[in-house]
Amino acid sequence: MKDRSAFAEFALRFARNRGALLGIIIIVVVLGLALAAPWLIEQNPLRIVSRPEVWPFTNPRYPLGTDSIGRNILAMIAYGARTTLMIGIVAALTATAIGVVIGAAAAWFGGWIDEVLTRITELFQTVPNILLIMTVVAILGQTIDNITMAIGVTMWPGIARLTRAEFLTLKNREFVLACRSMGMSNIRIMAGEILPNAIPPVIVLASVIIGSSILFESAISFLGLGDPNVASWGALIGDGRTLIRRSWYICAIPGVAIMLTVLAMNLIGDGLNDALNPKLRDR
Repeated sequence: MKDRSAFAEFALRFARNRGALLGIIIIVVVLGLALAAPWLIEQNPLRIVSRPEVWPFTNPRYPLGTDSIGRNILAMIAYGARTTLMIGIVAALTATAIGVVIGAAAAWFGGWIDEVLTRITELFQTVPNILLIMTVVAILGQTIDNITMAIGVTMWPGIARLTRAEFLTLKNREFVLACRSMGMSNIRIMAGEILPNAIPPVIVLASVIIGSSILFESAISFLGLGDPNVASWGALIGDGRTLIRRSWYICAIPGVAIMLTVLAMNLIGDGLNDALNPKLRDR
């Protein structure tokens, strides 16, 4: 009953945040569009279906128009939502897993282990993420898997530093000392006792990383390093950048989609922060 009450309080605090609810609605719409893409739009999104630069709402078959080579923009947006959400979520999960392990190990063991892991974390933070991502993709190849991995393995330092700080705060608490006195293993204490108490701020940061991962994928696709075999919002913007004066909608439509999706993730992160840290919100 206690767990249910805590969850109910969390849900109530989250529901009171109108921005977070707006973010949920936007993400549900984008997710629905991504899941329904094969049924809504049967054609291959990369196939040329009409003459180039058909403006939106001028042809009922292509309500959002066509791009510079005659592909259906609605199909590109729908299937691109799949690419965008998949990369954002998987990259964030990868970054979170790496960051939690490194941050927890650094805080728990301390000494030279903490020193080495902290220096590695700082080393990753000295190089701009976009350069690391571009380097990894250029070396390994322009595939969705490589892009997702590249984003995930470059976004973990923030998670690691946050996890380390939380573990340092909790490792000397009474309940942890009691677990040690009972002879529990380090892994069991870290994973079963400390991590559940340290995870709320990590979840908030992970939700923000999803939005950042979407931006990075769009950026490298815009620069021509995306997977050419899948629809991508960033690639669509890159395709239309040379036609922005006469066919600005080619860039504007996916740009709005990226903006709304990233905004939604940030609103959800803000709502999670308020719901998980009510005292901090009140201050």
